[in-house]
Amino acid sequence: MGKDLKGKELGRGLSQRPDGRYMGRAQVAGKPIVLYDWKLKELKKNLAIAVDEAKKSNLMPGIDGKKVTLNEWFEEWYSKYKAPILKNGGSPSYKRRFVNYYGVRIGTKPLAEIRQLHVQTAIADMLEAGRSTKSVREATGILQNCIEAAIANGLMSINPVVGVIIPKCEKVERRVLSVEEQGIFLEYLERTKSWYEEMYKFMLLTGMRIGEVGGLQWNDIDFASKFICVKRTLSYNYENGKKTMILTSPKTENSVRKIPFFGETRNILERQMEKIKKRREELGGRWRQPEEFGDLVFLTSMGSPIGRYNVESDMRYITSQINDMFRTEALYGATVQKTFERIHPHALRHTFATRCFEKGMTPRTVQEIMGHANYNTTVSYTHVLDDIKAKEALRVGDFLQNYNNKEETEYESLVGIM
Repeated sequence: MGKDLKGKELGRGLSQRPDGRYMGRAQVAGKPIVLYDWKLKELKKNLAIAVDEAKKSNLMPGIDGKKVTLNEWFEEWYSKYKAPILKNGGSPSYKRRFVNYYGVRIGTKPLAEIRQLHVQTAIADMLEAGRSTKSVREATGILQNCIEAAIANGLMSINPVVGVIIPKCEKVERRVLSVEEQGIFLEYLERTKSWYEEMYKFMLLTGMRIGEVGGLQWNDIDFASKFICVKRTLSYNYENGKKTMILTSPKTENSVRKIPFFGETRNILERQMEKIKKRREELGGRWRQPEEFGDLVFLTSMGSPIGRYNVESDMRYITSQINDMFRTEALYGATVQKTFERIHPHALRHTFATRCFEKGMTPRTVQEIMGHANYNTTVSYTHVLDDIKAKEALRVGDFLQNYNNKEETEYESLVGIM
């Protein structure tokens, strides 16, 4: 922070010379900008204009909205504007979302020729192709940011995204295992001696995301204090069409958290440690655990890191096996066949939150454990709260005939529910 002759701070890049003139400094793409003025207000204005012009000239030499296509501008905008502020310097999935949704449909059009009708037609085509309204909305948000930057740089005079209509997302009911389904699921794991038995139980006891479970290392677990520290996540990265796994920071700041041991967590972790040790000895040189990922807690049966696709595939198999069992029971028992709905990794996270509410845990506590950035996300498990309300209403009985009450309300237990 620069200062004037009296020692007052003027702001970044601003200072006052001994002769009384104010000096402003800035740098755009390695090129310095230095301006002087007797009036601080004028200097600030002129410096802002100079920086803006330098950014424009640094984008694409001789850039013209009538000649540059949307795809060309997106690449320029992404590298100069977006990638620097994204985690790890850019996200391949972010670029793919634009390219696969808008790039292939209107990407070859010159910026100045794109109209609202083109964007609306592209949206209709995406929906017809089976894209979800949620993903279309996300892609349109990317396009909106890209277009706004083009307008700010004088490449377009109107925003063709303004006024487009995207159907509202259909509300998707969370997949939560009922207590009965949870029992069936766990019984199957134990009966078949599933390699992932300990991992699935661990997920039901912690509510951790599958990426967080895949990135968990043994030094993240404090057995003395009985806490699990969530510090990283295992995710997929795409480079030149090749998919690789990387360890990166969690989803949000709130995702970095400590989860206490619930129930048999310690026992499950000790069993997992023993299982990995035994398997490593059995495979010897065929054990594939990569050193660069550290000492991971959960691995495949060959020692590789566990990714989302591994777990999704295994859960599809488990679902089909349980349904085969139901078919056999119905056939030989002459009963109506039951159906076990498909489960996915996040369903175990939803199930954990549901069990927490069913056992009377306050939403604030659940929010901390789940790592939700928004409190509303936690209390959005309304179907659970509604069930609790209904049961409480039945327990109260005749509300208007409020005599002969034998139970006293425990107000302490209600703190945090509102």
